[in-house]
Amino acid sequence: MSLRLAFAVIAFCFGGLAQAKDFSSWRKYSQAELVSETNGFTPGAIGSVGVKIHLAPTWHTYWVNPGDSGTPIHLTFKTSRGVKVERVLFPVPEREQTGPLISFEYKNEVLLPVELKIADSLAVGRPITVDVDIEWLICVDVCIPAFDSLHLEVPLVNLENVAPGPDFDLFQKTRALVPQVATALPQFSFNGSEGTLKIPPERAADKFVDFFPFKGSGVLNVKAQLVGDSLQIEKGTAPSVSPDRVGVLVVRSKDSGKVQAYQYGNSGWSFDLKKAAGGDSLLWMLLSAFIGGLILNLMPCVFPILSIKLLSLMKLAKAHPREVRQQNLAYVAGVLVSFVGIALLLSLLRSAGHLVGWGFQLQSPVFLAGLSWLFFGLSLNLLGVYEIEILDGNWGHHLTKTGGIAGSFFTGVLAVIVASPCTAPFMGVALGFGLAQATSVLIGIFFMLGLGLAFPYLLFVVFPGMTQVMPKPGKWMQTFKQVMALPLLLTCIWMIWILGQVRGVNAIATVLIGCVCVGLALYLKRGSIRAIAVLVLFCGGAFIYRTEAISVTPTAGETGGLWQPYSEAKLTELKGKNVFVNMTADWCLTCKVNERLVFDDPEVQALMQAKNVTWLKGDWTQRNEEITRFLNRYDRVGVPFYVLYSLSNPAGTPLPEVLTKASFIDFLNKEFQ
Repeated sequence: MSLRLAFAVIAFCFGGLAQAKDFSSWRKYSQAELVSETNGFTPGAIGSVGVKIHLAPTWHTYWVNPGDSGTPIHLTFKTSRGVKVERVLFPVPEREQTGPLISFEYKNEVLLPVELKIADSLAVGRPITVDVDIEWLICVDVCIPAFDSLHLEVPLVNLENVAPGPDFDLFQKTRALVPQVATALPQFSFNGSEGTLKIPPERAADKFVDFFPFKGSGVLNVKAQLVGDSLQIEKGTAPSVSPDRVGVLVVRSKDSGKVQAYQYGNSGWSFDLKKAAGGDSLLWMLLSAFIGGLILNLMPCVFPILSIKLLSLMKLAKAHPREVRQQNLAYVAGVLVSFVGIALLLSLLRSAGHLVGWGFQLQSPVFLAGLSWLFFGLSLNLLGVYEIEILDGNWGHHLTKTGGIAGSFFTGVLAVIVASPCTAPFMGVALGFGLAQATSVLIGIFFMLGLGLAFPYLLFVVFPGMTQVMPKPGKWMQTFKQVMALPLLLTCIWMIWILGQVRGVNAIATVLIGCVCVGLALYLKRGSIRAIAVLVLFCGGAFIYRTEAISVTPTAGETGGLWQPYSEAKLTELKGKNVFVNMTADWCLTCKVNERLVFDDPEVQALMQAKNVTWLKGDWTQRNEEITRFLNRYDRVGVPFYVLYSLSNPAGTPLPEVLTKASFIDFLNKEFQ
C-alpha cells in the first residue's frame, strides 16, 4: 500500500472526525469563572470564593431543583491541603412556566458562593488553590450541556490586610438572596393529593412571594397559593411529603420591605470533593502514564500492528547496528509524535468547550470506515498481493536512502491509532489527571504514555545487538508473514462490525465496496484505478457520515436481563442503594473480555442478586454526554470504567480496568458486606 494512499485514508478519517456534528459550541452563550470575595484569606478563618456564571440574553440555567425539565448545576472541587469546602450557597431562582412545564431558573448572571474553611496551620504568604469542574445546562429554544474547569489562587494574609475584592458587592447582593436555614420544619396536612403547608408563626406577618419545593420533597412544582396562614400545595405520586426535604419559602419582610428566603429541610444537593493533588502527584502521574503505555503493549488492540513490527525486527537480524537504531528510532518517533498530536488535539477541543476522552475518535463512523480500509490494505500486503512502496522518486531521491525508516515511522503512527480503544491499568488515572491540567502537563502525560508504548523498541536502539537473538530470516518468514495477516483481517472485521452496530447494514455494504476498490487499486497498480478508488472512499465516507445513528441502548436480553441503561437520573434515583455501573463500548476489547469472563459468569450474577445490586450499563460506542460527564467526574477519559456504590459509600468505589472473576467477587464482598 503506497504511503500516499495510506496517508490519504488517515487524513480523510481525521477530517471526518474534525467535522463531526456532535460537538456543540456552548461558549458563545455562557461563560463561567471562579472569583474571590476578598483579596486574601486568613488562616483559621472562613474564606469565600464564588462560581460566577454569565448567560447570554434569553438563555438560562437551573437551580438545585430544575423543575419539570432541566438538570441542576454540578460542581466538583479540588483544593490544596488545609482547605476544606464547607458549603455551597444557592440563591433563590426565578419561576418560569412554558405550557404545562414549570422550571426554576437563573438568568443573565448568577453567583454561587462557596465557603472555605482555612486551616490555622497554614502559613501567611503562601497562596491556597481551588479548582472546580463545573457542569451546567444552558437552554433557550434548545438546550446545550456546558462544562469547564476553573482555577483560582488566593494568597494567605493577616486579618488586617484583608480587603474587598472586585466582586465583593456581587457577593453581598447574592447573600441577600440565599435562603436562611430555618430551625423548625413547617407542618403539613393532606386530603388526598391536595394539602396545606402552614406558614411558621414568625413569617406569618410577611407577604408571601413564592415557594420552591426541593427535588424529592413530594411537593409538586405548581405555584402554591396562600390561604390564611397556610399555603395550598399539591402532592405528587410520592406516598407522602418528606418532612426533612421541604423547600424554600420566599417572602417580603413586613418590617424592611426586602425579599427574604427561608430554607426548610435539606435540598439533598451535594458536591464532590476531589483529593488534593500533592507536590509529587505530577511525578506519580507521569510514571503511571509510562507504566500504562508499557502495559499497552500487552493489550489485544495493539497486537495486529506489533506483528508488523515483529516482522521488521526479524528482517534486521543481520543488519548493521546503525540501521537497527534508525528503524527503531523511527518507530519510536512515530509513536511519540502521534501521542503528542493527540494531546494537542484534545487540548484544542477542550479549550473550545468539548467533552473529550480517550478513544473518542472511534466514535466517528468515518474514522471506523477509514481504519477498516487501511487494515484491509495492510493485510493484502502481508498476503503478498502487493509490496509496500516506502518511497518513490517523487518524494525526493535523497530520502530513498533511508530504506524503511518512513515505514517504521508510519507503523508507530498506526500502533497509536489502534491502541486508542484500549485503556490499560495505570493509564486511565493518568489520562484523567492530564485532561484536568494545563496543556503542558497534558502533553507530558501523553509523551510518557507514548514512551511506555515504545520502550521495548528503545531497547533495540540502545542495544542493537539484541536483534541477533531474533530468528534468522528464511523462507519460513513468508508463511509467518501470511499468518500475521490474520489479526489484521480480524481487526478489519471488528471495525466493520462496530460500524454496523452504530450505522447499520448500509454502512457495512459501503465499507465492503470500499475494500473491493482498495484491493483492485493495490493489485492493478494503475494510477487511474487508484484515483477512482480514492474517489469511491471519499464518497463512501461522506455517505456513512450522513447515515443516521442506531440506538445502542443495552437490551433486556443482555447478561440474563440484569442490565439497565445508565442515565444520570437513574443513578440519582438509586442513591443510597447497592449499584454497579459498567461504562463500556463496542470498540473496547477489554470491556468485552471482562463482560464475557466476569459479568456473564453465573456465580457472579448470583452473588450480585443475593446482595441486591442494581446493574447499570453505559454504552459509549457513540458519543454520549452523560457518560462523558460521568467519566470526567472520576478523572477518567476512557472505558472500561467500573464503579460500585453502596449505602455506606455513596461516592462510589472505582475498580481496576482489568478484572478477574476472583478479584471482582472480592470487591463485591468488601463493598457490600
